[in-house]
Amino acid sequence: NVVFETLHHIISREYHLSRAIIDRLIFGPQNSLFFVFATTCMRHTVPGVWRRRRRRTRVWCVLVVVGFVVVASSCAIGFLRPKIRPKERSDADGEERRRRREEHRWESVATMKEKCGKILDRVRSGELDVESTTTLDVSDCGLETFPEEILRLKNLEFLNLGKNDLTDLPASFASELPKLKILFCLGNKFTKVPEVLGEMKNLFMLSFKANKVREVPEKSLSPSLGWLILSDNEIEVLPESLGDCLPMRKLMLAGNKIKQLPPFMSRLENLELLRASDNRIEVFPEFLYQLPKLAWLAFAANPCTEKAAMNAMERGKRAVKRVVNFEDLGVDEEKPLGSGASGTVYRGEMDGFNVAIKIYGNGKTSDGRPQDEMAAASLATTSHITEVEQEEEEEEGSDGGGVIETLAKFTTKDGKNGLVMEYLDPTDWKNLGNPPSFDSVTRDVFDKQKGKFTAREILAVAINVAKGINQLHKNGVCHGDIYAHNILIDRDQDHPSAKLGDFGAAMFFDDNENPRFSQMVRENEARAFGCLLDDMLMNYDGTRGGSDSVVMRENSRAGQTDYTGDKIVFDILDRSGRIRGQRTAIHGTLLSKGKTEEELQELERKRKEMFKKASELRREAAKEIVHIKLPEDGYEKTISSLRQLADELMHPTRSVRPKNFDLVVERVRESEKFFYGDEYLKRIEKIKTSQRRRYDVDPTSE
Repeated sequence: NVVFETLHHIISREYHLSRAIIDRLIFGPQNSLFFVFATTCMRHTVPGVWRRRRRRTRVWCVLVVVGFVVVASSCAIGFLRPKIRPKERSDADGEERRRRREEHRWESVATMKEKCGKILDRVRSGELDVESTTTLDVSDCGLETFPEEILRLKNLEFLNLGKNDLTDLPASFASELPKLKILFCLGNKFTKVPEVLGEMKNLFMLSFKANKVREVPEKSLSPSLGWLILSDNEIEVLPESLGDCLPMRKLMLAGNKIKQLPPFMSRLENLELLRASDNRIEVFPEFLYQLPKLAWLAFAANPCTEKAAMNAMERGKRAVKRVVNFEDLGVDEEKPLGSGASGTVYRGEMDGFNVAIKIYGNGKTSDGRPQDEMAAASLATTSHITEVEQEEEEEEGSDGGGVIETLAKFTTKDGKNGLVMEYLDPTDWKNLGNPPSFDSVTRDVFDKQKGKFTAREILAVAINVAKGINQLHKNGVCHGDIYAHNILIDRDQDHPSAKLGDFGAAMFFDDNENPRFSQMVRENEARAFGCLLDDMLMNYDGTRGGSDSVVMRENSRAGQTDYTGDKIVFDILDRSGRIRGQRTAIHGTLLSKGKTEEELQELERKRKEMFKKASELRREAAKEIVHIKLPEDGYEKTISSLRQLADELMHPTRSVRPKNFDLVVERVRESEKFFYGDEYLKRIEKIKTSQRRRYDVDPTSE
């Protein structure tokens, strides 16, 4: 079992094949590893041991045979298992599962109520130190009225009242808890924000998400607020006092009935993130064009952006041309990889490879609609580059894009739409960072030990993410959530790479319909990218990372160069064992049946000639290997160049930022030149010239 599981792990990581394909490779009936091992053992080892006529050896022989039968049976079951389709659940099974979930929910509620009761008893009895307690969590306790005992905690700074049944707060709330900074009231039954909160001078973060709030009184918002969450309510009008919250950096208004964002919000010059999706805003607010620090904007599912969204959804349907049958993807719906507001992600199989399967829901998300996210993901990898440009990227060792690729689409039996996307092995691909904390508000946080980056990693993220954003913009897609926690990174020492994902906050724009809005979107995303660079540069470890040279293999006769850094694969023979270009494979052992002596000699001569030619090609390829030494101070110049770019992108004056992301990509490429040096650039230019000649492209046409 250890040997077979190790083989599974190695082959899966190296070739990204599914378990079903690996089972067929290892345990298949012909020419497989297991077949060769088992037949050799049974034909030679066991009979040889049996003939020794020793009692101990014969016992071992019996055990070996029994073990062989057991393993063979297990292999047969494993081989046939992928072909078995999951049976549809019966109504009785579904009812039983629902009953168990309900019992589990009530047990959880009872547990939380017991926990809450114990906490309040400790407060009443004085067992809980009133002076030193600064944090209190009484969420999901079934509270219908606010416990007065909590008001004894005079030094309380964090209070979580989420997922209860509260409708109001006591009038003495502000005076009794003067040091409170963070208040969570998520998932309660408030119909209006209590006015007493406006008296709290230290309150910085306030959440009333997913209540039934219809009214936000003028006196309910404290001027000290810097983070306000009012998503998923029934609010139609915002109070003018919101304009007095000058520290405001993060404002969440999605999922309400707001018809306009009032002009007094123009005073929120520190606002960096605004979520206003799924409202009823008919005219895009004029003041948003001027906010100097706005970087993350979500405005989908509003009348003012609906025309561009409908256009994008139609283009998204045409962008993904391949349609597959959901039942053929081998999805185990009992084992999701993850789930969110927009849908659920599973692991599946397509064309023998592991893929990620996302089934989108029909509801609404915290930042818009699942349809918007699906359209953005469909358009994300629609390429606008020419065949020549694609060849050049491949010759330079690029992966061709910085977004997670969409491969196909499907519809389930119950009418839900979904996408098949590339699967990134979680053992190699990790989140670049973690979501913002209460202290950082709008900026991601990084692990103290693993959150340090080499110059090579920072450059890889900059190149891939910039290319990904640029491709989104060319397809009229605004990502809206460019953060490190939405980026996956493969931290290979010599060949790091990054992918931008999570299109939950995406919206769409059209240069022809509203060029001013399109320009603002690009400027916002440029600032967001600058913040991402700034976060990584703040966690720079001061080293280059990886080797101090680049390895290239030039094939001058073909007019092209294969570049894979230090990873060189001499792909002289294809999988069938023949030299590229030959139509038939020459296998003496297979073709010898029924042949005359002369024909067998001819086959042997061709076989020797083939391997001689292959050896010559290998020797020639080895001569063409070039080691390019990286400049000693190149990585320091790269970091300095990226630092300058980040400062420009984060500049509060919008006119300083680049007008389109092509310029950002160009600036990142300039930083890359410092890293690799002049010799590398000359050879890459030679490659591009060769490519243009292959396609008869005029070099002066660029």
